[in-house]
Amino acid sequence: MRKEEVKNYTITTDGPSGLEFELHLMPQFFNSAVCLEQSHTHTYYQIIWFRRGYGIHQVDFVDYPVDDNTLFFIAPGQVHSFHGSRDCEGVIIRFNASFMADEQSSESIFLKYDIFNAYDSLPYYKITDAESDHLYILVQAMRIELSLKSAFAHKDYMQYLVRLFLIRVQRAGTRRAVQKLSVSCVAHRSFVRFRQLLEKHFREIHTVKEYAEMLHVSTRTLSHYVAQSAHLTPLQVINDRVVLEAKRQLQHSTLSIKEIGYQLGFEDPSYFVKFFKRMTGQMPKEFRKDCEVQQRLSASVSSSKITNIMKQKIGIPTADGKLFPHFGKAPHVTVFDVEDEKILNKEVLTAPEHAHGAMPKFLQGLGVTDVICGGLGAGAIQLLEQMAIRIHGGAPADDVDAVVDAYLKGTLVLGDRTCHHDGCGGDHHHHQ
Repeated sequence: MRKEEVKNYTITTDGPSGLEFELHLMPQFFNSAVCLEQSHTHTYYQIIWFRRGYGIHQVDFVDYPVDDNTLFFIAPGQVHSFHGSRDCEGVIIRFNASFMADEQSSESIFLKYDIFNAYDSLPYYKITDAESDHLYILVQAMRIELSLKSAFAHKDYMQYLVRLFLIRVQRAGTRRAVQKLSVSCVAHRSFVRFRQLLEKHFREIHTVKEYAEMLHVSTRTLSHYVAQSAHLTPLQVINDRVVLEAKRQLQHSTLSIKEIGYQLGFEDPSYFVKFFKRMTGQMPKEFRKDCEVQQRLSASVSSSKITNIMKQKIGIPTADGKLFPHFGKAPHVTVFDVEDEKILNKEVLTAPEHAHGAMPKFLQGLGVTDVICGGLGAGAIQLLEQMAIRIHGGAPADDVDAVVDAYLKGTLVLGDRTCHHDGCGGDHHHHQ
């Protein structure tokens, strides 16, 4: 299967002192754009605000449903595509990192407003209709100011409007967390600085020591900051970023596995293959093949997914009325039929006997569209993704009705969904 090159877009400026900022309205922009359905990336930051509309927005291998008043925040380098109505109403705001640079402060604006590519959360916010009206007033002010390029303090005023926009979204919007981060000022800001350096150097620098030196702290201090903020080690964060880029290249480029490994700093191709297998449970060649299968599957089901975006059948592995933390070993599966975020029916079914692939196949047979679960292994993740079943892993082992209610309200806190095990046996690490 021939792969399409991932296009990379930049913002052009009027000259060396150009503003490096753009604002577009939907549906005009969508109707003029040719790249919506094709996976692409940017060198700039992008806010995509769907005021009215529906569809599927894929960001770094994950499909997210689009509905009214959803704001996506896309960082440079993230691969995304949109499948849905081109008649959406909304706003697209794009700007370079230099646009938000504060000449009066050495602190990056993205340390204060860690809203793009946030490590702890999904890439979108939901806002109310009332807040939508407030934000749109700011958008109108931006549009007016864009026509006044020669006005006094033009860039300062545009920066002020964008900052105010970001503040309002973070204050009033809701964002489903993947994992809770500590809000400790020193630890979290150091963690964000570490991630910013990692984003620049992950292709050639893979050691904790080198990042600690760039941050002028000891490796022990950096490890403390990262653990306090994200409950991970610095090496885990580094490896996660390298794996993400490897997945992007395997899915979207025609580079050989050897070339991808070399681009990511692995001079020995065999070491890259071993690293990828250790981190994902798959060989790079297997992952690439699965992506091709998923692409064909996605193309065939895309229109039906969009049409039925507000209809969901949610499957949850359970025991005694609570979410069971071990995905493949739950005695029951509780299934909820949901339409327009309202529960229409609930059914408790006996789960299949524990066997490789049994639970995903069982859920597929039921027509499940979404799975809310604790931890699950690489094999289960692979099967569910091939079946186009959305995974919401790392959920707490709470009352199943409370879990679904929190999910529908957008307040469900998700932790690490990875299940480290041998044959789905012991050594499990789940969000309890």
